[in-house]
Amino acid sequence: MLAIDDAIRELRNLGARRILLQLPDGLKPAVFDYFSALSAEFSVIVSSEPFYGACDIGNREVYGKVDAIVQLGHSVIPNIDYPLPVIFVEYRNNAIVKLDSETFDPLREAKFNRVGLLASIQYMEQMQQVKDALRGSGFEVRVGEQDSRMAYPGQVLGCNFSAAHSLSAWADCYVVVSTGRFHGIGAQLASDKPVFILDLNERKLVPMAEETEKFLRRRYARISGARDAKKFCVVVDTKIGQYREKLARTIMKQIMDMGMQSVLLTANDARPSDYENMKCDAVIFTGCPRVPIDEADRFPMPILTPPEFQSLFGIKRGGRYVMDEIVAVDRQD
Repeated sequence: MLAIDDAIRELRNLGARRILLQLPDGLKPAVFDYFSALSAEFSVIVSSEPFYGACDIGNREVYGKVDAIVQLGHSVIPNIDYPLPVIFVEYRNNAIVKLDSETFDPLREAKFNRVGLLASIQYMEQMQQVKDALRGSGFEVRVGEQDSRMAYPGQVLGCNFSAAHSLSAWADCYVVVSTGRFHGIGAQLASDKPVFILDLNERKLVPMAEETEKFLRRRYARISGARDAKKFCVVVDTKIGQYREKLARTIMKQIMDMGMQSVLLTANDARPSDYENMKCDAVIFTGCPRVPIDEADRFPMPILTPPEFQSLFGIKRGGRYVMDEIVAVDRQD
């Protein structure tokens, strides 16, 4: 169980009494332990809803009834103006990484020397260990610089790869310290340099080029289904860290300028039945880009990110797929 002693002390300092507790799916098996630890001093309610991270502190109807939120597993997004105190209890993998020099043979074989280093939040500690291992193996290494949405240098989110962009003119390649493939594919889409995931379970570098090509083929197939669309639902996600109404209104104008119909919608959860009932041909979702990407199979119609829509209809040209990255969001008054 994650230590939450610091969170309890901070709650005391705030004078908080009513607490909303958010746990990602991976930590929900320990919910009784966390609830017991907090409810010894506070009135606690647990959110059973899925959430996307620090950008999503729940529905206003719920968080409006509490004094503070405790969210487990994520780091703060600095440029979000949270409407009440949110205490983030980060999950960090503290295992010691032991890597042989041979681990980096794929970089040597490709004659890469300058390595840009990135990591998901769980592996910030290991990223420093990997940096030392790379330097000890003769590579030049830099950790990417974050923008105002990110809490730490080198950190990547599914919607933000500013740390990769910061090294685009310098790096020969990138190494992302993580498990799973999503962050590696995202970094590859955000860069024209080769990207490798350093899989800490298998202790090996996995190139992302082939998996990114498979991803692109799937996405282009989905995107092309909207080519003949005439009626669009443009969705503004009301989650505080995903709220981009200005962007949605820009998309609305672009649709109307092409002589097609659109409606502007708000949603706290993207439910396919809502858009199916409205008989729309395609959905443009301005919230978390993982909804169109990861949940496309749930929708009977194409669901696109804003850059996908703009590319499909020639509004923005560039010749390569553009990942939807959230740099900042609109203020909710």
